[in-house]
Amino acid sequence: MEKTLQELAEYIGGTVVGDPLIKIRGIMGIDEAQEGDITFISNDKYTKKIHLTHASAIIVSPKLKEIKKNLLVCNNPYLAFAKLVELMIYKKPTYAKGVDNSSKISKTATIGQDVSIQAYVHIGENTRIGNRVVLHPCVYIGDHCAIGDDTIIYPNAVIYHDTVIGQRVTIHSNTVIGSCGFGYAPDGQSYYKIPQVGITVIEDDVDIGANTTINRAALGETIIRKGTKIDSQVVISHNVEIGENSLIVSQVGIAGTAKIGKHVTLAGGVGIVGHIKIGDNVTVGGRSGVASDIPDNEIYLGAPALPIQRMRRCYVIIEKLPEMKEYIKTLEKRIEKLEASWKNLD
Repeated sequence: MEKTLQELAEYIGGTVVGDPLIKIRGIMGIDEAQEGDITFISNDKYTKKIHLTHASAIIVSPKLKEIKKNLLVCNNPYLAFAKLVELMIYKKPTYAKGVDNSSKISKTATIGQDVSIQAYVHIGENTRIGNRVVLHPCVYIGDHCAIGDDTIIYPNAVIYHDTVIGQRVTIHSNTVIGSCGFGYAPDGQSYYKIPQVGITVIEDDVDIGANTTINRAALGETIIRKGTKIDSQVVISHNVEIGENSLIVSQVGIAGTAKIGKHVTLAGGVGIVGHIKIGDNVTVGGRSGVASDIPDNEIYLGAPALPIQRMRRCYVIIEKLPEMKEYIKTLEKRIEKLEASWKNLD
């Protein structure tokens, strides 16, 4: 698909600086872009590359509009990039409607209209599948589940019994939802397994990556609120609640009964202990360990996680520890000499 820069600006609601009639045929990263491509800058660290790229045009924020290049200026370059990829490159997959003969569907299950249920799918007793749902090969859905309209579940995903999944949810391959939480009571010699009799609820417009596990509640609900996006290889334990429109990045682990607010970002590798509360609009930096409550509107970093400005000061000290150790040794020797001289005076 070929568009003029002006046409692209009109599509995303941006402004052209430079030649509005230049032809754009593709979208590429700033290093790979060639003539005919449009690229974007959404991170300041790439600004130095703006004069090196071979792209015919660049999507930038208003603060870069004075650069002598063909520019598409908008307030959110990353969002504009996503919309243009969808316009010019992305082809929404289509699925053959119907139920594959190899699938095993309970007679008590309810199946909506225009579904695509592919090879070797299992659907349990009294489970309801909504309209236009796509179940890829080898998806397992247990008894008494509900799958909302327009949801897509990719191959080999497992949905345990009594799980509720909303509309327009995407669940990627090998993810497990509704498995038992890790709950054991010590009896003095061994551990007695606590029955996990709650459910798991995934609200509308949630995306869940591959190889992620979301446990059912011991009692009550484990719940992922609407609009939240969960990356691959995440573990969410029993009775966790994650608020609306949060971002949970790869390799995050959230222990049981933790409450995560809305618009929270947990960066890669973050660990959250159980029974704590993280407020709304919080960001926790990568590889951090959160062991206590975090109030609203904070940025935390480190293990244990601390407010980011305080942790940055700690990092500065950590870098100087070898020199500080040597300096302390010299001070100790000087003190020993002073003490020895005082004893001689006595």
